[in-house]
Amino acid sequence: MSPPPAPLAWLPARRSSGPRSEVGFVDTPVSRPAYHFTPARHWMNDPNGLVVVDGTWHMFFQHNPHGPEWGNMSWGHASSTDLIHWTEHPVAIEHRPGEQIWSGSVVIDRSPEGAPVLVAVHTSSFEAGGQAQSLAVSHDRGLSWHPADDGGPVLDRGTTDFRDPKVFAHTSDSGDASWVMVVVEAVDRQILVFRSPDLRSWEHASTLGPYGPEPDGAEVWECPDLFPLELDDDPADVRWVLTWSTNPVGPDGDPRGSSMSYLLGGFDGCTFVPDSDEPERLDAGRDFYAGITFDSAPAGRRVMIGWMSNWRYAHDVPTTPWRGAMSLPRELALRTVDGRPRLVQHLPPELARLDPRSTQPLVREASLATPLALREADHALLDLDWELGTATEVGLRIGAGPEPCATLAYDAGAATLRVERGGQGAGFHPDFAGASAVRVPARGGRLRLLVSLDGPLLEVFADDGATSVSSLVLPGSGGSALEVYAEGRARVTVRATRPDPPPR
Repeated sequence: MSPPPAPLAWLPARRSSGPRSEVGFVDTPVSRPAYHFTPARHWMNDPNGLVVVDGTWHMFFQHNPHGPEWGNMSWGHASSTDLIHWTEHPVAIEHRPGEQIWSGSVVIDRSPEGAPVLVAVHTSSFEAGGQAQSLAVSHDRGLSWHPADDGGPVLDRGTTDFRDPKVFAHTSDSGDASWVMVVVEAVDRQILVFRSPDLRSWEHASTLGPYGPEPDGAEVWECPDLFPLELDDDPADVRWVLTWSTNPVGPDGDPRGSSMSYLLGGFDGCTFVPDSDEPERLDAGRDFYAGITFDSAPAGRRVMIGWMSNWRYAHDVPTTPWRGAMSLPRELALRTVDGRPRLVQHLPPELARLDPRSTQPLVREASLATPLALREADHALLDLDWELGTATEVGLRIGAGPEPCATLAYDAGAATLRVERGGQGAGFHPDFAGASAVRVPARGGRLRLLVSLDGPLLEVFADDGATSVSSLVLPGSGGSALEVYAEGRARVTVRATRPDPPPR
């Protein structure tokens, strides 16, 4: 065995104080993420209205501007020029008496003079019990909004769980242009397709689903999206991707809670025809939900952001004065993996400054645990390259003390990647502790993982983006000490980066 190398060490890094805001930052029991978006304070859940306007990425989101619990639902707003440093703006669309502003999307229309006009299509959730789709308009690139026309709904089916419209422009093979909306009847587990020439008058085109096996208990579908991608960058082979979120509800709901699914197929502007009726899991972790993609992204790019939490315990996560965080942006593509098309997820090129391959590696042959002496290890990107050798299990432990808060383990015999949560910080909710597992091949006897640990947010990308596992991890008072380990002999190369936001 070679002698242990010098530990990785970084120069002191500037700490991000969260988004720029008039509200000051207050230290919390759980470290605030440094390179994921969190609101300066109060509750946040689903991303809404993701749109790119004149090179700026705009993210609206479900927000309670008055407190840390779900309620008073309004649209918060943040913007970025590089998908990582976000400026938080005042509340964009605020709740009104008897009406909460639920999830939706933003598209770009044009004024007669050619200036961009942003149109938000959102769910109005009424105190009387109904849900319908309404419009709001912005003429100043999303900084201020007013209801369109008389402010009433433009699409109302008279039902109580009709929500989360995702709208996009579509041109048929014959050249006909229209707006298309995918929206859910949540309790029925159906996705409805509507078409419109003007964003105001909508005609029902088709109803999709339910897909997959019947759930054991009650379940709702939420936050659909529908978009085209080229398979293996071949413009002659375009597939459509239908994504949606599923959430078990009621006292007998699955304790694993919220997740996302996708199907591949064809779309003619009216009807989506899936290649299979068996949905794929979009992320194998417990904490990636309500993900949608940006409208009008440059060069036809498809970038998704999701909410990193789970409705089983989202109300109880012990953070203050903020509650709720977004995932890293993920650039989506379709690749042929093991003979079939798969949705793959990579960090977009704007995040190249976070590329862990830019640092000197730590190379270690190990049969025992090896600590990683990283300054501020709870805000790091790790590139782990395992040569498995004779090891039956290799992995990464997160958290100081006798019991880690999380273990990322790879079972070489079963070809299974597992994220297991526990430790001191897991006791805040009975459904938080546990494991997520997914099959990942070790190609050529090697396993390559990109691991982002940013405060309580753990995102793992494996098999060149074909698998992702996203989880909240709570280290408790012991902090986020890291160590790699192997049961048997293996060789690991670790490259690490601590993202350093620019001074504010």
